[in-house]
Amino acid sequence: MSISNPAIAMLKKLLQHKTLWVMMITFAGMGLSLLVRAILIPRRFGFSGIADEIIAALKIVLVVDTIVREGAKFSLVPLFITRKKELTHTEYRRFTNGLLFFLIGVGFAIFALIELLAPWITAGLLGKPTINPQRTTGLLRLFAPLIIFGCGSTVLGAFLNSLQRFKTVALRNALPAGIAAVVFFLLWDTQNLENYVAMAYTGGFIAYFGWLCIRAYQIGHQYEITSISLDTLRFLKNSVTLPTLGFAIRQITNRLLVEIYLVSKLGEGIIALYDAAFRIFSALQTLIGTSIATTGLPDMAADNAVNNKRKLEQTLNRNARAAIIIGFLATLFMLIFHEKISWLIYGRAERDDTVVELIGQLLFWLSAGMLFSCLIPVLNAGLYAQKAYRSIFVNMITMALLNFLIAYGLIETWWILGVALSVSITALLAVGNLTYLLQRTRVSWF
Repeated sequence: MSISNPAIAMLKKLLQHKTLWVMMITFAGMGLSLLVRAILIPRRFGFSGIADEIIAALKIVLVVDTIVREGAKFSLVPLFITRKKELTHTEYRRFTNGLLFFLIGVGFAIFALIELLAPWITAGLLGKPTINPQRTTGLLRLFAPLIIFGCGSTVLGAFLNSLQRFKTVALRNALPAGIAAVVFFLLWDTQNLENYVAMAYTGGFIAYFGWLCIRAYQIGHQYEITSISLDTLRFLKNSVTLPTLGFAIRQITNRLLVEIYLVSKLGEGIIALYDAAFRIFSALQTLIGTSIATTGLPDMAADNAVNNKRKLEQTLNRNARAAIIIGFLATLFMLIFHEKISWLIYGRAERDDTVVELIGQLLFWLSAGMLFSCLIPVLNAGLYAQKAYRSIFVNMITMALLNFLIAYGLIETWWILGVALSVSITALLAVGNLTYLLQRTRVSWF
């Protein structure tokens, strides 16, 4: 059967679209992350105390990495675009290098702090009989070095995103999880496998940082050890401080206080069980919402730099429509097939049918707000492009507080399902609040 020339041309155009490629690479990365955290860990260790320990230790470290990455990533892209126009080539290179080595230094300081405080962090969040504090502390210390390379990758990732090198940056989720998956398959029956998995994640972050260094060098960036200037520090204070603080409060509230502290009180293995469902939901949300937001931000930031609000609004409208269409299909798919997805992934390995059914129910209530969860990063990008950092901060703080209060209120009557439902309710409220905040900047997404 022959394919017409118009069909071939349309296929080529589709494959060249930057958002599609980012979504494809992100999909691979999310798939590998899902494989490790939602499939391999439960199958190897079951929904047990040790599975809780691995997930909790990894989540604590990734929360810190996420705070730095998400707090700075969307803020740094407009900053790179603006500074490239204002500075000479030499000044811009020094600015980039100064920022890179400064954030690596910040990452090293955080790493040292976690190494020092690991026993107290573990006791504060996981002080229950089913948890082995020594093993959890050891895992936390093995995961902690990834923060150093995660901080460096944040700067290089934002630098490359500002140049629209999205495919290079999109490998972030694939490398650590991919290496961890290989370790699982090679050392499945090895004693203390959890320690090798922790080292694999750190190795993956090192590999990703090295990959970004090579790609930045290949497009002409030259490295030199440069101290950060006072001018750059002022820019960071004005552009990064509030979003990063907002992310810190949101991540600590949602990922640590809700998903570890509150959930751990419900019984042994519940942390790993909830994470098994949340990984599937989070993978789809990141694939759709974050991919669209990441590829749309540089254009909107460039439009804002020349005060072209109309073009910025058009880009935001287009991105929001894409998120709504794809998000609606994903929501519909998950609501219809949540039970089958749970049985497909966990049915063969998990002998307790009740556990598999519970994961399916968690997927249903998490997915109820999938459409709104996909819209959140897209609408946030509209605020980041306009450097409306105070509005971003207010939204994050408000939603973090609401999510904790809703989860705390529902967990008494709905048990673990109340935590999942709180995510969907909070996402709906966040879209409403972001719509209001955007309209205050005279930009509408619909």
